[in-house]
Amino acid sequence: MIDSPTAALIYPPLTDPTSGYHSLNYLDSYARSVGHRPATVIDANIEAFHHSYTPSALAWLDQALSRARTTADLGERAHLLQAGTPDPEGIRAAVATFQDPERFYDLDAYHRAVDGVSAWMNCLGAAGFPGQFENGFQLHAPREIEVGSLRALTDPAVLSRLSRPFLPYYQESLLPRLRRGNFDLIGISITYQWQLPFALWLAHLIRREMPDVFLITGGTEVSDCYKNLREPRRLFELFSDFDGLVVGEGESAYTEILDALGAGTLPTKHPNVRLHPKYGAVRALPMLHYEKLGELPTPDFGNLPWDSYLSPTRFVYYSPTRGCYWNKCTFCDYGLNTDGPTSPWRQDTVDRMIRDVEQLSTFAQFVYFSVDVLAPAAILRFAEKVVERGIDVRWGAEIRLEKYWSDERCELLKRAGCTAISVGFESGNQRILDLIDKGTRPAQVRQTMASMHRAGIGVQIMGFTGFPTETLQEARDSVSFLRDNRDLWTFGGLGEFVLTPGAIVAKQPDRFGITGIRPFEGADINRSLLFDEPVTERARDEVRADKLGLYMGEYPRPWVSSTDTPHTFFYHDRYGTGVRDLLERSVRRGPEDEEREFVVDGELLTDPDPEVLARLAEIQGNTPEDPAGRVAFRRADGRVLLLPRRTLPFLRIFTGPVTLADARRQAWMLPEPAADRIWDYLIARRVIRRVPVTAAPGDSKHTCNAPMPGRAAA
Repeated sequence: MIDSPTAALIYPPLTDPTSGYHSLNYLDSYARSVGHRPATVIDANIEAFHHSYTPSALAWLDQALSRARTTADLGERAHLLQAGTPDPEGIRAAVATFQDPERFYDLDAYHRAVDGVSAWMNCLGAAGFPGQFENGFQLHAPREIEVGSLRALTDPAVLSRLSRPFLPYYQESLLPRLRRGNFDLIGISITYQWQLPFALWLAHLIRREMPDVFLITGGTEVSDCYKNLREPRRLFELFSDFDGLVVGEGESAYTEILDALGAGTLPTKHPNVRLHPKYGAVRALPMLHYEKLGELPTPDFGNLPWDSYLSPTRFVYYSPTRGCYWNKCTFCDYGLNTDGPTSPWRQDTVDRMIRDVEQLSTFAQFVYFSVDVLAPAAILRFAEKVVERGIDVRWGAEIRLEKYWSDERCELLKRAGCTAISVGFESGNQRILDLIDKGTRPAQVRQTMASMHRAGIGVQIMGFTGFPTETLQEARDSVSFLRDNRDLWTFGGLGEFVLTPGAIVAKQPDRFGITGIRPFEGADINRSLLFDEPVTERARDEVRADKLGLYMGEYPRPWVSSTDTPHTFFYHDRYGTGVRDLLERSVRRGPEDEEREFVVDGELLTDPDPEVLARLAEIQGNTPEDPAGRVAFRRADGRVLLLPRRTLPFLRIFTGPVTLADARRQAWMLPEPAADRIWDYLIARRVIRRVPVTAAPGDSKHTCNAPMPGRAAA
């Protein structure tokens, strides 16, 4: 081993808690392969979550919530309605469910665990900006943060408040650990936009505590900031606490930094390294460096805290390609892509893919190919070799829906362990597909989906409406495509088109009939752009209404029914292509439910402030026509629903467990069809839930909630 600096590599909040991400392991594995000592890899995202329900952090949280409830303004009070009383026993029960190899697959128990984590994170987020955490691990930041305002992203008051929920973890665990480690280098990897403000504040704390450490950052979000800053000279205004940045791919850049520090010099040779101007290291920078995949070792994931993730088994990410072999789609803008939609296409050999996956399969049962896309012929050769060598692995990938995928080839993929594939069909209209330069036809896409489905491979499908010049009918073609082929895809749905600066659409606006391209007000990082086009807002509203009729799953990322997440792949593996029917049945009343016990799944808020309720309804975008005819109900996941007051007598029937048959007898005055409509309404909105046949320890408790009939409003 060479005389190497000691390094700590940190993955910051806020992101998926169900598995470790692979960015830091790729860096560390490469550095070790050329002789550097192993780094200390810290997943601060999952560590901060678990620390939040320790006794000391809980005492801190109780005080923070009390303070928030006495100082909140109207909007914050509205969000605080979603936060009840923190319940550490409930959150421990939720964690135990996620990590249990049997209860994880019990959908009733799984729903309770998701609700418990979401409700807990509502409480935790209220210590910062109330409402800042959505669905558990999604960030709903102040608008200035979301649009990329440097003023907000460099404001200590904003960053410290946003990061306040993790303050006990930083003070009691992370910072003392870093001080004890006496590291020469600390790196923070920022993959997602949601992580940026937390990483910036964490860097500020580290710099204050350890002024002499060499502090670096890199990752997809750093590269996005680098390429999308309206004024590139302000890059280190944003990253002022860092000594250097890695833009683009990081394996060899990281080792260049280690080499330089070991030699007592500055890392000035690698084109992907940007040093803080305080070093005065001005030089002509060549083109960015793209790694040769054949030089990268098999990633080693052994230094991640696998017993901490909210999953029953291990799930690792693996990247045998970079860039996209198609590289033509006019909406696409990914990575440091120069003249094309993605970075240059590179693919490792199938033999190296087999070597890597065979080694990874001894460590983790699930391997996801975290790539822009895999080439069809390479996937097929890979599958043949997996079957030939008898490698026991479950895997998935993002692919293009090529006509290449016949029934026979899809069956081979399934035999090789392919569990689910993710695809971008983009649109169900041929004119729009041609404008996108997708190179596909709806009939061909349908045929390929059918072959995958017949083989038992889940198809997670993604598309969008609102592409420039798309008419109302063309958008409805996409809705119809998904609805008409409902049996051929498991999860996914239709999002909204977003214009990004590096896309061909933005570079050639005349070709796509758009004008007035401009940044969002207050944006300094132009991740997306506004534009004008002839399609009316009324048509867009009609399309949004049509899309509401598509069942896109119960939960967003990172839970089951979001595409490309560990939980979704686990459920695909257990339940096959029937997984979506399973989830749909959970919010539908079935014949078997007549003798199944249901119980209210939350609590009524008694005497809430009408002004606060009105503000919450405005935030949620569902202001009722008659607010006085509504009652406020906080669901187990913390979401506050405004229910019709006429449902209240029937809701009270389910204060204790009761079968639907018994509920009918108690509501004898209702005709059967009317009772069915009420039960359907309550079940679909998850206001009442099925009682598990065998209750598990902790199941009777509601994290951050108390049972009916009601309690004082928060």
